[in-house]
Amino acid sequence: MQELARIQIDASPEAVFDLLADNTRRGEWAEGMETFDYTSDFDPGNPVGTTFTQRIREGGRITEYHGEITVYDPPNAYGSQVTGGSYSMVVEYHLTPVNGGTQVVNVCDVDSSSRFVRIMGFLFGWFTRYLGRKQLRKLKELVEAA
Repeated sequence: MQELARIQIDASPEAVFDLLADNTRRGEWAEGMETFDYTSDFDPGNPVGTTFTQRIREGGRITEYHGEITVYDPPNAYGSQVTGGSYSMVVEYHLTPVNGGTQVVNVCDVDSSSRFVRIMGFLFGWFTRYLGRKQLRKLKELVEAA
């Protein structure tokens, strides 16, 4: 797993996790998120394995991705695996209490059988890290404003 971004939020891990794991509010901090729909039953007590479809605006087009919640450990970690086109991506958020607030670390692992996609992922890794930092700054803004 590659670290994309890290930030400290002046709120409890519970407050951060509540917004982070609330997929109905994901579009408020995840840039480009158009829709998020569950495609299997969502059990709030044990959502691991729940599948979903999300549509993300990328440039001038909307791309559909299919995913599954893979980690749900409140208030410590949340993660999902998303598949689209010729690659699969695992994204996780790890929360740790620090100095009266919460440190959030966003990690990611991209898997692709396509050589072209692997090369492009390497070349544009800086952009992925930029988006990760931008999303965490927005998450911080929303949580601290609550």
